[in-house]
Amino acid sequence: MTPVPIASLAALRVLFGSALFLATLRFAAHGWIAKYWGEPSRFFTFWGLRFVHPWGLGGMYVHYALIGATTLAIALGVFYRPACIAFALLFGWAHFADKTNYLNHYWFVTSMALVLALLPADRAFSLRTWRTPEERLTHIPPEMLALARLQVGVVYVFGGIAKLNSDWLFHAQPLTIWLGANTDFPLVGRFFALKSVAFAFSWCGALYDLAIVPALLHRRTRTFAYAAVLFFHIVTAKLFQIGIFPWVMIVMSPIFFAPEWPLTALSALRRTAKRAEAPSGARRWSPPLRVLAAGWVALQLLLPLREFLYPGNRLWTEEGFRFGWNVMLVEKNASIDAWTVDRRTGERSMIDTHRWLTPLQWKQMSTQPDMLLEYAHWVREDEAARGRDVAVYFDVRVAWNGRPSAALIDSKVDLGRETDTLAPKRWILPAPSTPPEW
Repeated sequence: MTPVPIASLAALRVLFGSALFLATLRFAAHGWIAKYWGEPSRFFTFWGLRFVHPWGLGGMYVHYALIGATTLAIALGVFYRPACIAFALLFGWAHFADKTNYLNHYWFVTSMALVLALLPADRAFSLRTWRTPEERLTHIPPEMLALARLQVGVVYVFGGIAKLNSDWLFHAQPLTIWLGANTDFPLVGRFFALKSVAFAFSWCGALYDLAIVPALLHRRTRTFAYAAVLFFHIVTAKLFQIGIFPWVMIVMSPIFFAPEWPLTALSALRRTAKRAEAPSGARRWSPPLRVLAAGWVALQLLLPLREFLYPGNRLWTEEGFRFGWNVMLVEKNASIDAWTVDRRTGERSMIDTHRWLTPLQWKQMSTQPDMLLEYAHWVREDEAARGRDVAVYFDVRVAWNGRPSAALIDSKVDLGRETDTLAPKRWILPAPSTPPEW
């Protein structure tokens, strides 16, 4: 296959590292290291990753300092591959240390770093090639560019597929709720209370996710498509306060442009672009890296599909929901009654479910069955340390996407003795059949 210019891949590296460096500074400047790692007394773990935990507040400050250092190394193209791997491990560790903080874009950032580690993106526009010009590449095999594009593209494509559900398309939920909470938005906020506007946002959001990748790839629609990228992500950033995700996608989306776009976009590099027309050292993957790349592609394509293996409404059960690019699909609120029953005496005691948790941890736990299960195990273990053998019961009622509240789990099941596995949880009750209220 004909090699393609490396310029867009190198630009992706620079933009990715720079954006994540600024995001790390923002995270520290807002005091979020102390908020997320200093305030909680306990942390929710991921299945299979029980060994991942925070280092203590002081250790987490060091942890984020190292994250910042690796992002700079990536942007500058120095110690590039070790920096990508170190960043993925450091950022991923912070991401997996508390399930409370799971966000799709954290998983995307970790995944993108691992993809960059497989690619020679430091062979142009980098300190490495400035110091050793003979290591510079002008072209790469097209499959390398395709891997980077796939990693960005799955976010959009699977995000669009996830929106093809009745709540999103036929009830405009949860956007009806979220837009209704933003009627004070300057100039246009008063229109957000209209159901027609919520429907327009819902359908346009689904169409955007499904169409944006081919529109960015096609030369004739590229300019309009990137204008849509800017408009879509800036509006969502202002309306919904979803962190770094909009800005990361803005700087990642140019990977779908023509491979030479950085050379033609910057007037200072126009002569370099002419000299780069003849391929120079189009480096190919070694067999081990090729196998890793193929395995990663399979993972990215199959992981989002696992949620369809679970019974019931995935918006309700959230089984297989994480790592599937299910972006902005649900709005839930819950109430919890919980109690223990002493197995020896039959004594019943109420549980304060806010114990050990910050408000954010409690909110996330209250609607997610696997987090409720882990909390029940904490209670059982805490009581066992006091010499009591107890059963742990939860009565959880959840209102979701504009529906009246309904029981989420079977309150007759002792969660303290249930095991967390990847199998469907038999104690999750069916989703209510009532449609959302208009």
